[in-house]
Amino acid sequence: MASGAPAWGRARRTSGRDETRTAILDTALRLFDERGYVGVRVEDIAQEAGVSRATFYKHFAEREQILGELFERLIGGSVPPEVAPPAAEDIEQHVLGVLAACMERMLEDERLARFVYSLPIRHDAVLPGGSAVPAVFAQVQGCLTEGVGAGRVRSDIPVERMVEVLGRTFEASMRAWADGTVSDPRERLGELARIVFGGITTAGRSTG
Repeated sequence: MASGAPAWGRARRTSGRDETRTAILDTALRLFDERGYVGVRVEDIAQEAGVSRATFYKHFAEREQILGELFERLIGGSVPPEVAPPAAEDIEQHVLGVLAACMERMLEDERLARFVYSLPIRHDAVLPGGSAVPAVFAQVQGCLTEGVGAGRVRSDIPVERMVEVLGRTFEASMRAWADGTVSDPRERLGELARIVFGGITTAGRSTG
């Protein structure tokens, strides 16, 4: 499946012809939640939504496309407000703050968030760099770029690679919450982010 161009914060379709599309999405989410993704067929979604297979395929080329749409729905309301670039020494806390704010907004739609991050498959749209990337990572990239310019963030690693690692940290934290490993993904995010920012060895650190 092709990833396509990033879709940061695209608005959810809600009017006119798209009412049918929204109804199909709502029905699909309910069925996925009840039966699991692998247990739901296109026929099941169409029947429960009260539309024909032909109508389904007018809106979605394949069942997997629904996953990307649901993820976009989740992130569409999860974009935190723009925050002024932080002071150089506050980069880590700033990044954690905007990521935690994004998580908090995702958790407002708990059923959708739990479904997306408990998927047993690795859909392109859900992965960092996929077709539906939370807009928060544009803020993160800008923050890290500012940090490189100020000499507070390493310049020997591409900022894009740093953002990718933080994206996977974000995803891992949400998945740990979705499978019940942690009760609050923000706590796991803090733990993993400290490893990302500080590393795991004691080289060059004071042991007190």
